[in-house]
This record gives sequence, C-alpha cells and structure tokens, in this order.
Amino acid sequence: MTARLSWVAYVQYFVIGILLYLFVVSSAFSVVSGLFGIALGKTAAQTILYGLSLLYLAGFGWILFKLSRCRAYIDETGVWYYSGLFPWSEGIRGVRWENFDQVQYGQSVFGWAAHSYTVYLLDRYGRTVAVRNLRNGREWSAAVNDYAFEKFG
Repeated sequence: MTARLSWVAYVQYFVIGILLYLFVVSSAFSVVSGLFGIALGKTAAQTILYGLSLLYLAGFGWILFKLSRCRAYIDETGVWYYSGLFPWSEGIRGVRWENFDQVQYGQSVFGWAAHSYTVYLLDRYGRTVAVRNLRNGREWSAAVNDYAFEKFG
C-alpha cells in the first residue's frame, strides 16, 4: 500500500521556481551583460541567457524528479515515508509496527478540495512523523489503520 505526493506539492515548488528564475537568472544576465555586454555583443549575451536558463531548468527538473520519488508506504516492518530533495536530507522516517499507535490526518478546506492531506504517523511514545501534501491521505490513513488492526488486533 503506497501513497504519493499530491499535485499541490508540485505547485508549491513550481511557483517558487518561477520566482527564483525571474530573480536569479535575470539578475545574473544583467550582471553578465553589464560586464561583458559591450565586449561580447548581443548574440553572446543571448547565448549566456539561454545557457543560464537551460541550467536552471535542468535543476528544476531534478527537483521535480526527486519529488516524484517521495512516497509513504507500509511493509512487514512498519509504516514509512521516503523523502528528501537533497542528498543530505534524503532518507526514510517512520514507525515500526511494534511501536505503532495510529495514523491520523489533518484537513483544511483547500486540502479537502484538492484531496491533499497532512498525515501524521504516531507511535506509542508520543513521537510523530508528519507527511505533508499526501494524495488521498484520508483513505491511505484509514487503510493503514485497518491493516494494523487486522494484523495486531
């Protein structure tokens, strides 16, 4: 039983990406064209702009690829969430079955309309793993709780 991130998570990064593109690439282009624009000419400045844009789009594509790999799942050892955009933040968080308490979800008006929920993996010691923007998180949390009840009573 696996759940993936909702489209809402992608929109958030898309909006931030556009704003950063407008700020970073246009600033870098103006600095480069100001320093080298007279010496390089118009076509070289355009080539630099296209190169910066291509580099930025490659990085943005990498972030979208990493987001597509984030998922919540269960296996024979517990309930887990695999996430991380950068190598230093990548990893698996979760709760082992012997410490599992329940899965809860948080709902907002926008989340309800978009079927995107924040899911909380709770253990019996009071620790929580929060998973934001999980697609159909309400149904997934109910299915995990049902599975745990059937398996452990």
